[in-house]
Amino acid sequence: MNSDLTVIIPTLNNVKGLQYLLSYFKEKPYKVTIVDNSKKNIGFAGGVNKGAENIKAKWMLILNDDVEFIDNSSVDKLIQYAEKKKLDAVSPVLRNQDGRVENYGYKILPYGKVELVESVELVELDGLTAACLLVRSEVFKKLGGFDEKFFAYLEDVDFFLRFKEAGYKMGLVEVEVLHNHMTTSETMGNFKARQDMINWWRLYFKHPEKFRFNLGFIVERLRNVSGFIKATFRSI
Repeated sequence: MNSDLTVIIPTLNNVKGLQYLLSYFKEKPYKVTIVDNSKKNIGFAGGVNKGAENIKAKWMLILNDDVEFIDNSSVDKLIQYAEKKKLDAVSPVLRNQDGRVENYGYKILPYGKVELVESVELVELDGLTAACLLVRSEVFKKLGGFDEKFFAYLEDVDFFLRFKEAGYKMGLVEVEVLHNHMTTSETMGNFKARQDMINWWRLYFKHPEKFRFNLGFIVERLRNVSGFIKATFRSI
């Protein structure tokens, strides 16, 4: 077993995705920690933190249960790139089910919006998605892990605001993985819209220096409310 890496997979109800990942990692030399949220849902943030409590590996791979790997060397390539470039966190390129690139990381706009980066040419990123995120265990612990108040969604945005403020370095690896986006959330009605609506205010009050409370910010928050209302009616 490779003591340098522990894979952490919080899961709720995506049985098919979890079965795939367990099969994928079965013959690989990594420790895999599954955090089952089906009996008591402590959220994605809480699930990852729980999985990382007693971690001894140098690296941890945070993984959604809706991610699929294209080849058997993807995880090794992530570690090799991070070691070579002396980075503290890296992510692969995520592709959606239709083959399109989901993003190459993101920028955080001052009026409270995440802008997905669509080109590898942009070097300066504000954050990486936590759907498939390799991070140094020591760094994750020093930063206190994910803030569990975020429960799910935008916990990675908060994490990387703290990550950059502390001077750590991140990067993108040109390794592709498939992200079956929102496999779990689609079964939960207005859950994601509600979390987005609440968590953007959490981000604003926790990191006021990063945002501008202006008309643009108010418009974005009203869009969150509108999205929540629409999702609520769709789920009725």
